[in-house]
Amino acid sequence: MIKNGNSMAKKILIYTGYFIPHLGGVERYVDKLTAALEKIGYQCTIVTTAHDNNLPSKETIGTRTIYRLPTHNIFKQRYPIINRRQSSSIVSEINFDSFSFCIVNTRFHLTSLLGARLAKKHGIKVALIEHGTAHFSVGNKLLDFFGLIYEHILTTIVKRYVDYYYGVSQNCNKWLRHFSISAEGVWYNAIDPKDKLLATNKYNYFDKREIVVTYAGRIIKEKGIINLLQAFDKVRSGMPGQKIRLVVAGDGPLKNELEARYADNSSVQFLGKINFDDILSLFKRTDIFVHPSLYPEGLPTVILEAGLMQTAIIATPRGGTEEVIVDKYHGTIVDGSVDSLRLALMEMIQNEPMRKKSASNVKKRIEDIFSWQSVAQCVDNKIKESIQCLKQ
Repeated sequence: MIKNGNSMAKKILIYTGYFIPHLGGVERYVDKLTAALEKIGYQCTIVTTAHDNNLPSKETIGTRTIYRLPTHNIFKQRYPIINRRQSSSIVSEINFDSFSFCIVNTRFHLTSLLGARLAKKHGIKVALIEHGTAHFSVGNKLLDFFGLIYEHILTTIVKRYVDYYYGVSQNCNKWLRHFSISAEGVWYNAIDPKDKLLATNKYNYFDKREIVVTYAGRIIKEKGIINLLQAFDKVRSGMPGQKIRLVVAGDGPLKNELEARYADNSSVQFLGKINFDDILSLFKRTDIFVHPSLYPEGLPTVILEAGLMQTAIIATPRGGTEEVIVDKYHGTIVDGSVDSLRLALMEMIQNEPMRKKSASNVKKRIEDIFSWQSVAQCVDNKIKESIQCLKQ
């Protein structure tokens, strides 16, 4: 069906496995992208899953409408499986004929298959955004093996309904080639430079003489948090005269266990899940941000947020990280092992001029290249192009 009229041209559907308040890179990407699209006149309807039964099945934020589909409890926090029987009444509320474009996030979530298939059925062009650079993993070899097979099968099915592919980094586009998919371009993960104004002095109570090292993300093994904690212990032992604090922000299945393990260590502090403003406020007081992920990333939002607040960065080369940290003058790339993290931390702690210069350089690069305004404009251009093609 060809969509006519300006009102339809400004209404789009977006499917994502999870959405805020669930905390994760894809969720923040969808939140920020739709907010940026809203600023240039789009009405976005977001279809996601109800990871928390206390969340409303339908909600409005500004001009954005969010539908949350019930899921089964199995793998609920890692891989949402839609409860089709309970979801049918919610899906039936969506008037597909009023939309001119559909975006689905991540190949291997069932929400992508649902969204792409329904959109195609109603003659709506579909773009898929790739957020990863390796096979999905749950940290279990047997489950990962079957997951690999499942991912390939689901990708093959999803490809029947998708018209355009974009990665959130160049590395994501390279990964798509593994599935014989050629991407059209990059819709970068990004930030709004004005967000830095949201930061407060909330964490200025830390001792001014302390070097503050921060981790922000899910507390799961694949994110490298255990290696970071072990590396931090070794740094403290090797630099007994240096005041250092490790602050861990985020939640996850390992949080309670790790927090209990470090309960008597005043140099390690667990903040739990904190909001966006507080994350930026924490980065404002952070000297070194560490992203030790061993997980297949797209372009980690948290690296952009830390860099925006002029924080020196140590990170693994996952996803598009090296598109931000392009050389040693913009940060330090490590392999994620305990020893590599230890050595990088010690060098940054001891070399203050290098630390401050890399923080300044990465801030400028992020502000110049990775803005939501430019990404939203790229999406807008593609939507207009696809509508024009339908009219011809």
